Amino acid sequence: MRDINNRAHEETLCDPSFERGVRLLEDCAYREAIDAFSAVIDADPVFGEAYGYRGLAYFSVNMWQEAMDDYQTALSLDSSLEKVYFFRGMLRSQLARYEEAVNDFNIAIEWDHDFVDAYCYRGACKAFLNDQKGALHDLRFAAQLGHKIAQKMLSLRGISW
Repeated sequence: MRDINNRAHEETLCDPSFERGVRLLEDCAYREAIDAFSAVIDADPVFGEAYGYRGLAYFSVNMWQEAMDDYQTALSLDSSLEKVYFFRGMLRSQLARYEEAVNDFNIAIEWDHDFVDAYCYRGACKAFLNDQKGALHDLRFAAQLGHKIAQKMLSLRGISW
């Protein structure tokens, strides 16, 4: 059964609606992307990645509850979607739920040890939680990997990276 589901998802990845949704996201046409990913989800309601992308589109238009719902659904369908953990962490940080955000960034980093954005934003959340040592460690690591925001954050404080 798992092989059948994997084949179905591979076909969905090539679906014109899915590809269109990704392009619309890249072009900042978020409401149209929501429609495209909704069509994909209607056709394949267990395709976690489509929920993750639609969640990002919702997040981008400040529809935060809808974004959270889609992130939760995506992860319940496929817990290996490290970018969805990152996106959910971004949403949680936006909602000042910093401890939960740090946990999501931790999971994203466990899946991808070079996930530079996750290090940067985890560092920012740690700063809000008054974990200055942890924040500095993450921001320096991200800056050393070339993350421009982390570099700027450290430079503004006169901290070398």
